[in-house]
Amino acid sequence: MDRKTLLAVILIIGGGMLLSHYSYVFEKEPVCAPPVILQEPAYIPSADISAPSPGNNNSFADVVQIIEPALVNISAVHIVEVKSPFYQFYFGDPFEDFFDFFGQRPRRQEPKPEVEQRRQEGTGSGFIVGAEGYVLTNHHVIRGADELKVTTHDGKVYEAELVGEDPMTDLAVIKIKSKRRFNALKLGKSDSMRIGDWVIAAGSPFGLNQTFTVGIISALRQDVQVENVNYRNMIQTDAAINRGNSGGPLVNLKGEVIGINSAIFAPTGVFAGIGFAIPIDEAMLILDELIEKGRVVRGWLGVEIADVDDAIKKQFSLDTDKGVLINRVVEDAAADKAGLKRGDIIISFNGEVVEGTRDLQKKVSSTKPKTKVSLEIVRSGEKEVLEVTLGELTEETPLLSSTESSVKDSDPDAPATSKWLGISVSEITGLVKERYSISSNEGVVVTDINPKEEGYSIGLRVGDLILEFNRKSIASVDDFEKAVSSASLKEGVVLDIVRSGRPLYISYHKAH
Repeated sequence: MDRKTLLAVILIIGGGMLLSHYSYVFEKEPVCAPPVILQEPAYIPSADISAPSPGNNNSFADVVQIIEPALVNISAVHIVEVKSPFYQFYFGDPFEDFFDFFGQRPRRQEPKPEVEQRRQEGTGSGFIVGAEGYVLTNHHVIRGADELKVTTHDGKVYEAELVGEDPMTDLAVIKIKSKRRFNALKLGKSDSMRIGDWVIAAGSPFGLNQTFTVGIISALRQDVQVENVNYRNMIQTDAAINRGNSGGPLVNLKGEVIGINSAIFAPTGVFAGIGFAIPIDEAMLILDELIEKGRVVRGWLGVEIADVDDAIKKQFSLDTDKGVLINRVVEDAAADKAGLKRGDIIISFNGEVVEGTRDLQKKVSSTKPKTKVSLEIVRSGEKEVLEVTLGELTEETPLLSSTESSVKDSDPDAPATSKWLGISVSEITGLVKERYSISSNEGVVVTDINPKEEGYSIGLRVGDLILEFNRKSIASVDDFEKAVSSASLKEGVVLDIVRSGRPLYISYHKAH
């Protein structure tokens, strides 16, 4: 091998080793590289809401130092009575076999089980909102507790007492039993927060003290159902929230509280990147009332309502898509006494336009009971104004009642049936009434729905009793067929039905 050939071989081997080295290094690099900035952003965040980064004076640690002194761990103790079995041992009886033989063995008196009291302890979080020791937390953290204890950031333990609670918003205020003055957190404005803003969640997950997690606001005004209670306008965040975080604050980078950590979506039982907080603006509306009165007093109208959509707007001959449709009226409630009826459209409350269901609920609940208000409604295409004296919403407020027809049916013949867009209906006979627990002779019953056909999207269920279709009364299968013959899902349909004994309007409008 001459000198040139040897040099070429060395270069090839060396180059191969070099390429092999860089291949290894590149494989170890992160898959996601920093994005390339093609142009200057149209919006540059101000310094107080920018993310902390190495080398500048802004840090999450600075925020932690602000909020840490006002954080508390809450221990809620429940005293429960437990029946424990009473075991008693006996010596052998020399006459035992004798009595057993003649079947006359005397019965021993069995002692009653002993009842003992046991302490069950649960933990949660909270934060101080008043220097006198007032602590804001979740209602479910302290619900039904016999004893309350609070541990402050310096490790001191204090007894606490319940001041006020509001199950409807899942908020409660407790007070630390001490003459000491405490550090209180500053309350911010949740309405000023935007999706993408940095937030810090603080609390005591799994009983651990003083834990902080960081994330952003993922969504705003989310509706969440927890334990069959609907919570509205919740703040969604990906800052880790776990069991025990409930009641802790969600703060912005100024250290201001913008939410109260309350719930998580956790299919596996632990945090999955979806947490929810009650907006502090909602809490501030009732905070003073909880401290002063111990509960929140709300107005109550006594109606179940639905938003006006395109289908309802057309079928009820409305000139606006705002307002709410009354689905049901509670017997003897304020609405019933004022003459409101099912099918009325409420378009204004005390002269203010009703945007939708949330808007009306907020207007009513923020008005004190026994207040006289004016409601502008649309009934049968005509506008009217009714005066209503609001009632009071309490935990004992009755649920909506339904009326059932007492007409008897003795028709044993096979029912007439029809089918439209995969929805099968039947006239009412004795057998149909028995099968679907229906007491009315009027209308048609949904007996089957094909999920592969268009009618499935309307939202009907098997067993629904259809009384009206696009404002046309349905007394028979013939009426149903006439009504659907001119119906178009693109223009929208509105049905008046009875589901499980409860009247209900449902509407559907197919997107173009």
